[in-house]
Amino acid sequence: MRPPRFVSAVAAAWAAVAAAAACRDRPAASPRAATHRAPAPAATAATSPGAAADGPLSWRRDDYAGALAEARRRKLPLFVDLWAEWCHTCLSMKHTVLRDPSLAPYADRFVWLALDTDRPGNAPALAKLPVSVWPTLYVVRADDEAILARHLGAASVRDLRALLDDALQAADDGDAAALARAGDRAAAAGDHATAAARYAEAIARAPADWPRRAPVLVAYLAELARAGDPGACVDLALARAGDTGRTAAAADFLDRAADCADALPAGDPRRRQLATVAIARLAALVADADAPLSVDDRADAMRVLRGYAARIGDAAAARRWAKRERALLDEAARTAGDPYLASTYNWPRLEVYMALDAVAELVPDLEASARALPHLYDPPYRLAQALHHLGRHDDALAAAERALERVYGPRKANVLSLIADIHEARGDRAAARAAVEALVAHWESLPDGQRRPDRLAAARKRLAELR
Repeated sequence: MRPPRFVSAVAAAWAAVAAAAACRDRPAASPRAATHRAPAPAATAATSPGAAADGPLSWRRDDYAGALAEARRRKLPLFVDLWAEWCHTCLSMKHTVLRDPSLAPYADRFVWLALDTDRPGNAPALAKLPVSVWPTLYVVRADDEAILARHLGAASVRDLRALLDDALQAADDGDAAALARAGDRAAAAGDHATAAARYAEAIARAPADWPRRAPVLVAYLAELARAGDPGACVDLALARAGDTGRTAAAADFLDRAADCADALPAGDPRRRQLATVAIARLAALVADADAPLSVDDRADAMRVLRGYAARIGDAAAARRWAKRERALLDEAARTAGDPYLASTYNWPRLEVYMALDAVAELVPDLEASARALPHLYDPPYRLAQALHHLGRHDDALAAAERALERVYGPRKANVLSLIADIHEARGDRAAARAAVEALVAHWESLPDGQRRPDRLAAARKRLAELR
């Protein structure tokens, strides 16, 4: 991810929104968890990334073929958590929702698999189970690998239990859950128009108390956007913003709708209408102290709020929300009690500190995070972004090269892109060109499931511009 360059509070607020959204692949979009109580104690920094999570669920890691074989042997569905080490929502989910004691009744009814989407060995699974939002949760029928359920982004415990219940009761009987499954399958196959139509039918047939209404609305909106129909996407958001409940889905829904509004003509009145609706909806959500939102969820809602405020030119409101978001995230990082859990907040903290033009104040915390987690790539990467933003390019390069030593898979492209940016800022065009050559080669080397033709094309264009 190329670091944003902010010139005002409004630009800063909007650039942060554009960069972060639900740990989406822009190159990335915002992870969140969804329990409002204090998180369970984190695993130690030395074991967290690869070890099974605490709690009632027993996880296999980075072994799709082995997990599928176990699911077939035990005649159970396979639950797949597609996550990444850079994804703060994924880390938050790992430390809260996926450890919730209420999941114990499901422990022996699924085989549980976590796949780090950046690891090259997981590319064949990603070709079957596409991901553009982190985390994405799938439930797969073991015998034929049919998709029984899918969830995009943060999930509350209630959302997760509803997803699991729907998967266990899977029957193609034309009810809302079956139509949603049909939408999930079409979406995974890249047939976005059909997926949107199936989700629309599911919403129309669902009872008023359907627990999966909000997540399916998020998926419906996403498929309208991917089908290239921003007008329908915004119309859906205007009609259904009040139907997305009191969890992270409300912020995800309006965050995605903002992208659609941006694709409308500048004079389209729906752009401002959506901003007005979104600000009122999300302000009420943030003010709801009893809503089942994690710190990460609340901070993300504030991020989306400041983005909408920036869109309508209200720099003062954008700055107020940024200050509230900063205070919330700072306290969460301070009280995390474990470096790995605290690193969950590095990315959103960096964005909001950029929005407030206060990045220098965050650098000591990012340096401490990189020292405490020497085996991870994301802490030095965030530190490099911060130092580059401050114009400390030599220090930024050293941090980025430490990240490059540890990073793998598609995320390596972000680090190489940042290194190229740093070299350009230092005036070393030859070194920048070498970094972009490495970036092109890296995209070309990735297997199906991780290869991104659009990113490869962008890298090649950049290389041509440096010649």
